[in-house]
Amino acid sequence: MAHARKDRNCGEPIRLAHIVIITSNMAGRINATCELTRRLRAAGHEVTLCSPMDIGERVAAQGMDYLHLGSADRSEPVTGRGAAGRFRRFVALVGRLGTIRTVDERRNAAVESLDIDRFLETMGRLDPDLYLIDIELPMQVMAVSSSGTPVAVWTTMLSLWKRPGVPPLHTDIVPGRGWRGGRLGIEWAWMRFRVWKWLRAQRLRATRVGTDQMSVLRGVADRTGFSIHREAARYEWLIPFVYRTIPTLMFNARAIEFSHEPHPVCQYVGPVLNVGRRAADADAEQLDVTRRLEQIYARRAAGKARTLIYCGFGGWHRGDDRAFFRRIVAAVGRNLEWEVVIGLGARVDPDELGALPPSVHVFGWAPQMEVLAHADLAVHHAGISSINESVVSGVPMVVYPYDYGDTPGAAARVVYHGLGLRGDRTRDSADDINRRIEQVLADPSFRRNVEAMQDRYAAYERNNAAVKAVEALLSTGGR
Repeated sequence: MAHARKDRNCGEPIRLAHIVIITSNMAGRINATCELTRRLRAAGHEVTLCSPMDIGERVAAQGMDYLHLGSADRSEPVTGRGAAGRFRRFVALVGRLGTIRTVDERRNAAVESLDIDRFLETMGRLDPDLYLIDIELPMQVMAVSSSGTPVAVWTTMLSLWKRPGVPPLHTDIVPGRGWRGGRLGIEWAWMRFRVWKWLRAQRLRATRVGTDQMSVLRGVADRTGFSIHREAARYEWLIPFVYRTIPTLMFNARAIEFSHEPHPVCQYVGPVLNVGRRAADADAEQLDVTRRLEQIYARRAAGKARTLIYCGFGGWHRGDDRAFFRRIVAAVGRNLEWEVVIGLGARVDPDELGALPPSVHVFGWAPQMEVLAHADLAVHHAGISSINESVVSGVPMVVYPYDYGDTPGAAARVVYHGLGLRGDRTRDSADDINRRIEQVLADPSFRRNVEAMQDRYAAYERNNAAVKAVEALLSTGGR
């Protein structure tokens, strides 16, 4: 039987509901969904956190549990970049030419491997009042779309739609700067991206012979009654698509975006951050990290180090960043007034960086939110979670995005709003890195801009915007 509580602002009853949240395995998304689960439960709702990926250890570290769905979206095989990658794709194409008559069979087998019936059976047992699904899990969205239960998607990324004045998210274009930031430059960037996306889809369709992502998703659509033609917007930024009418919760502040009118399905609910998170049941290694950090904080508080700099570069990228990390160490280790904490995201052994200056402290993993609470400046890869956590902590930035994904676009927003500077992780020398850090530390406008953005973020927290947005979906049937 449904229960209700009264809204503290208007006195209207709010129906307490069972909400299923489905997430993928990116760290920022796990953190956001664990925090949203915590807030919704505190508001009286029943929440089941699910994932088709094995995320049990990371969820447990936040004191949460989850339901492992045991199936995942079919990903494209990775063949690599450059000549070697092209050769492997050519060999794969030749090998598949002989199976051209079995396209339907191959697609059907790929759809069967997703085990949609078992997924729907599990969802039927849960019998939720609302689904909140990661926008990058299209199979799950499509499968439940005809269930009669309201469905919404969510994302931790920034704007994915082509809107006036908004460049594609993979570019470093800053609106209003240079010809690329003008109207024609932005339109040209979108045209190039959309042509690339179309060509990519045709190549995969030809080389995967029925098992490319879109062919498989069409098979899922046939099985579930989902209309890709009507609902899927394929030529926006996200691969494979965004949705034309399904409500989309943006786990970001609208203020961090470029100035534009968002797509009608979008609602910005503010960053969903667990600002006090720490690993649960710390082992001996984590306890040693805690001990070392507390000593650093104590020296900072005692005035023995005038400036604390945090450097963190996420755990997702798997390329060889050792040369870049060594330049970071060389850049920050030369100033005796700085104390520096570097978190390597468990991607590089700290010993591989060689001898360290006494003021530079390198950790395989560092608790980012905790260190940011003490820091004067952050140097990171411009992941949107790291940007949001820096803003919430009131810390200006020097960002070094990767050359793919959404980090170039996120870094462009840091520059656009004057929250910090952007560097080039490939070309910047240790001198360049040092110079950018000194410039941000010396110019008080960066901190003022971050603090102004921090205030705008705080409004979402004061208004409990994320929970209210979910409850609005319940009251309107997801529309």
